[in-house]
Amino acid sequence: QRKVVFHTDVEGVKKIAVDAARLIRELSQPALDAGMDLRYEYSPESFMGTEMDAAVEICQAVIEAIGATPEHKVILNLPTTVENCMPNYFADEIEYFISRLPGRDRAIISLHPHNDRGEGVAAAELGLLAGAERVEATLFGNGERTGNVDMVTLALNLYTQGVDPKLDFSDINKIRDVYERVTKMKIGERQPYVGELVFTAFSGSHQDAISKGMKFRQERQEPFWTVPYLPLDPHDVNREYETDVIRINSQSGKGGVAFVMDTFYGFKLPK
Repeated sequence: QRKVVFHTDVEGVKKIAVDAARLIRELSQPALDAGMDLRYEYSPESFMGTEMDAAVEICQAVIEAIGATPEHKVILNLPTTVENCMPNYFADEIEYFISRLPGRDRAIISLHPHNDRGEGVAAAELGLLAGAERVEATLFGNGERTGNVDMVTLALNLYTQGVDPKLDFSDINKIRDVYERVTKMKIGERQPYVGELVFTAFSGSHQDAISKGMKFRQERQEPFWTVPYLPLDPHDVNREYETDVIRINSQSGKGGVAFVMDTFYGFKLPK
């Protein structure tokens, strides 16, 4: 990108970044003098495709030019840009970058994953494991081309692994309704956590396992969510499973039919 877009080398790109950082710092000085709390952010736009040593050099120069300190850190927002490698490779880049950045204590390492390979969530998760502290995401993966990392999927994936994302998606239906009304875009039926069918089983073996899991929880008063094929309790995101989990179609077997007959009609069929 530096050759195609900027027609320059690494030093030239570094000069562009440093000049911009100094200008922004100069223009914002009156606001700082007035007591405003500002947070600067720098994003090396083609980070994923840049030599990591060059990315470190440019970002370190920005840290110095912007005057970042451990008390007032700058956000270094590292994108997958056009996602062009596997998530584990991106995580390796993040780990390498962090380990060699001299001003690490003056920076918040942020991720900005795109979804061109359909791996935006995976890249974000592995990037966090590699040491990042912040993620820029969008509701339901909105964004250019195939979109950016889906904030809802990422947050609820963390939630299912015992990590509190500090985001409230307990009424996912309301968030979906507002999103669709504002953006005029429809969320797919199989969109993780929020799609119409994500807590629905058509396969006979899945229906049978879910039915037994529900019965097990009821009989044992199980405090933890232990139902097979459902990654979390639908009630946690204000979804229902009483009417949606088991549906009958051409894939269904006798377990699904028996569950529906029992649940909705009170008929307990012999095996």
